[in-house]
Amino acid sequence: MKRRANIGFPGFDSVHRLGEFATHSIARFSSRLAALLVVAGDAPASSSRLARQPENRTLECVQLRNLGSSRSHASAGVCVFFTGLSGSGKSTIATALSAAIQSSLARPVTLLDGDVVRTHLCRELGFSRADRDTNIERIAFVAAEVVRHGGVVISAAIAPYENARAAARARVEQHGSFILVHLSTPLAVCEQRDAKGLYAKARRGEITLFTGVSDNYESPTQAQVVIDTTSTSVAEAVAQLLPLITHATSTA
Repeated sequence: MKRRANIGFPGFDSVHRLGEFATHSIARFSSRLAALLVVAGDAPASSSRLARQPENRTLECVQLRNLGSSRSHASAGVCVFFTGLSGSGKSTIATALSAAIQSSLARPVTLLDGDVVRTHLCRELGFSRADRDTNIERIAFVAAEVVRHGGVVISAAIAPYENARAAARARVEQHGSFILVHLSTPLAVCEQRDAKGLYAKARRGEITLFTGVSDNYESPTQAQVVIDTTSTSVAEAVAQLLPLITHATSTA
């Protein structure tokens, strides 16, 4: 019998306690998960651009700051879920979209950036298929809690597997809208960008199980939006997504 990956969160003795934390904190959002969770240990190699945290620190929950105007919880919640290869533009567009939502819709936004999540929420996980699935399952749990309380959440992780994305959608859609955005930027372009030098390391065999090189990326079959950043600018991508979010949040 196939053993199901454990969704357990380090530092919480039960998912129920994490649910209580999300419930009490959701009214005061932050656009950075780094302001939400701090955990011990060194960051994975792929997250070297983030500051290391002191060792032997237990998981601390920091109350979220509301960076946008207050709004009635009667508003519908929505999750914008980006997926794509490393270097496809997920974090760049997600950050710009978050700012646009706060400015245009006066809605606070929770941004779950893949590197930040890996550093603070999923630090003990590796990059096997089971660990990647657990990573997305945890993101989906937090996203669903935000959506359940009428919030807007943006996830920007590689999320390479179709089954994990489908499970994330099913969890979030119990409470609100889920918009899957596939950044279809070709591998060759992503590899040419390679700002963190990860593709080069993967080609040299220094990084194993690297998506697009030594591990598969399963292209989405259920994406509502497909964007190729070789022909679409950040501003154009935001302009394409904002009306969808406006519609989703106005449908209570």
